[in-house]
Amino acid sequence: KDLKKWVKIKMAEKNKTQADVAKVLDLSQGRVSQMLKVPDPKRDKGKKEEKDPFSYGQVLILCDFFEADSDEKARLLTL
Repeated sequence: KDLKKWVKIKMAEKNKTQADVAKVLDLSQGRVSQMLKVPDPKRDKGKKEEKDPFSYGQVLILCDFFEADSDEKARLLTL
């Protein structure tokens, strides 16, 4: 959830959309939407949250895309 939250915050800060993230990750916008979704326990009963939807390589790409500093990158890569 921390990585998903970070991506959403960075998207807002950098004025980027899910489509922008999808393009840099070579995915569809729909897939990025799924990866960023945090299920609502009341609404999504029985559905499990996708564990670690982003690969290590995708996290590296996102760090570069959002211009994460070295400390932030190190923290994200150990989540």
